[in-house]
Amino acid sequence: MDQFRDSMLEDPDPGPNYAKLMEEYDSKIEAKIPTELIIVEEPDHKQMQARASDIQPRELKDDLEVVQKAYYYFNIFKGLIVDLIFSFKDRNDSRNFFLRINAGDALKVIEVELNFLYEVLYTKAIVVHSKRGHVIRLFSFTLVLVALALFRFHVKKDKFLRTDVKLTYVLLLGSICIDTIAFFRAIFSDWAVADLKKSEKQPDSCWKSCTAFFSAWKVPLFKVKRAIFKLMGSRRWSKSVKGYNLMRYCVNRPKSWIGISKEKVLVLLGLKDFVDGIFHVSNKKFTDELWKVIFDELQKKSVIADDPEDAKTICSARGNWAVLQDNDWDKKVRDELMPYVVNVTYDESLLLWHIATDLLYHANSDQKHDVAKERSKLLSDYMMYLLIMQPTMMAAVAGIGKIRFRDTCAEAERFLKRRDLGPNKEQKACENIFGVNIRVAPVDVKGDRSKSVLFDASKLAKLLQGQEKKWELLSKVWVELLSYAAGHCRAYAHAQQVSKGGELITFVWLLMAHLGLADQFQINKGHARAKLIVGK
Repeated sequence: MDQFRDSMLEDPDPGPNYAKLMEEYDSKIEAKIPTELIIVEEPDHKQMQARASDIQPRELKDDLEVVQKAYYYFNIFKGLIVDLIFSFKDRNDSRNFFLRINAGDALKVIEVELNFLYEVLYTKAIVVHSKRGHVIRLFSFTLVLVALALFRFHVKKDKFLRTDVKLTYVLLLGSICIDTIAFFRAIFSDWAVADLKKSEKQPDSCWKSCTAFFSAWKVPLFKVKRAIFKLMGSRRWSKSVKGYNLMRYCVNRPKSWIGISKEKVLVLLGLKDFVDGIFHVSNKKFTDELWKVIFDELQKKSVIADDPEDAKTICSARGNWAVLQDNDWDKKVRDELMPYVVNVTYDESLLLWHIATDLLYHANSDQKHDVAKERSKLLSDYMMYLLIMQPTMMAAVAGIGKIRFRDTCAEAERFLKRRDLGPNKEQKACENIFGVNIRVAPVDVKGDRSKSVLFDASKLAKLLQGQEKKWELLSKVWVELLSYAAGHCRAYAHAQQVSKGGELITFVWLLMAHLGLADQFQINKGHARAKLIVGK
């Protein structure tokens, strides 16, 4: 990562020659020559912003344009991984582009961009797709051909065993086949397509002529390749979302065996996370509709956040923005909901809204086709998966999330232990918890030693129960909780996830950066221009 950071550092910038200018200014004053120093400021970054009303939507033409746009923004935003800062010019350029395109095109660009990032961090793509890499590959391929020719025509093979001769031919021909396949993969890769755009700006040279020759048939073949990939269902990201549900874990938790806790045995053997990943982690399809909701919510915030200071305020919201913006709700209800997002830590808020979502989901099981309901459940389980199964990613915001989770599970198990849950355990457990009288706040009865939030979440669920648009609100709250975690997750953790196939939170993180909803934009202005005006 240090080498990656050093490779992106630009030459030192000392700025305009201040000392020389002041010497000239002083010399003119001493010579009693009328002199005036005028400072010409660069245009303020606010004036460079495109108004939301002026932004015209557009669609990307094809996969070729997707790759080239992704490569362009990859070269700008790859510094996110090592916490470099960006200028407001970069912010405005990226923000205006992502405000114009639709959700589907944005997802495609980010997919390709993360693919570039993966290849830079974990493969030899930088070397392979450079001029030096092409020369070395050609030289290596030529040497293998020469070796095959020498062995075929100049080596007396009667001195060797026939098996050894056959193996030698297999090795040499296999090497030629592998190099040939690698060559075609290289010239039809995303890097090669991105280089087409880059080569257009180069001065006339032999290299540019070679690039122009290849590009005449490279682009059509690239389009054919992408069409075949689509037909085969091949894509850059698996488009799946994992989930972890607290209530499902509680009712299906491994029990004791002859007085020995199975969970303690798994912890002792270091297998608990492995077993939980098999039996308690779900895997659901990531839909375009879910991405569109996330994209639209972040787009709305980006339009409002013209100033980076406003963007920081919006990014710090973890549910309160969604609650305040919902004008259809009664003010009293909104005031009662605010403590569940403002007066609690992030990990506590996550557990509260997760359990409340689960309780409402099973209390309204008759609503089979409510899209917002299914979306809220999916995001709720995904955020719990990140909190429990991906502690590295959530380290910056998790707090004592695991302690709260364990205490909440312990209280739920104690409560459900004396109740017959029947075959549908999860739904019956939610109904039993929902039926508990909560007129007195749990903290007043139990104190605050236990970090369980089980019945606090039940109180939140009852507050939402009678509201007609509760699932729309819950959906927005979960998008906000997801974007808060994405923006506060360490960049190094995102880089690690890219090598494991990627996570939804990483896509959201990069989308937020492209929409200007990040705190890496810190360079307000460029150099001022000072002019000496000498009078007559």
